[in-house]
Amino acid sequence: MNTGVATVLVALVGVVGTLLAPLTTNWVSARVRLQEFDLQQRASALTREEEAATADLERRRAAYIALNSSARLWRLLLMEDVHALRAGGSTGEQTEQARQAFQADFAQAQMLIPDHVLDAANRVRIALADARKRLDRHTEGDGASEAAWQDLYDFVLGVWGEITEMQAAMRKDLGVGSGVPVPSERSETYQAGS
Repeated sequence: MNTGVATVLVALVGVVGTLLAPLTTNWVSARVRLQEFDLQQRASALTREEEAATADLERRRAAYIALNSSARLWRLLLMEDVHALRAGGSTGEQTEQARQAFQADFAQAQMLIPDHVLDAANRVRIALADARKRLDRHTEGDGASEAAWQDLYDFVLGVWGEITEMQAAMRKDLGVGSGVPVPSERSETYQAGS
């Protein structure tokens, strides 16, 4: 009888195994497909994150290039205006156009760049605006003294220090610099005006 029970048990296990085999196979297949889907989703998410980070970096780089270029141009034209007015000449519309271009670039950058870079850019904006106000005061009066013109020239020249600080912050944010300003080839001249 033990042999009969054992035979029935073996037969029962065989029948149950036969019936459960397709279910087990389906469950294992479904689990493998779920894992594959999960891996694809993770890979897709990682790709999207990398693409978004690259696009963000490119937007910041473009904003930095525009802001740096327009700041340098505005400062250069202010320097030319100082020379022209000091010599009794007049200024052109280029300086105002450069100011407007810088303001537009600054407004765009405000929406894209991190706070520490925005702080450096804002210091440049304030310094350039102050230089313009000082220049306007010199042109409105009865004529500034030579010392006053030299002070104005030195101030505008010294704005370069703020621009190089901004450049250093931008370069660090882009991962191409240490955050320390790169000295100019004329650093003694610029330091004397600071």
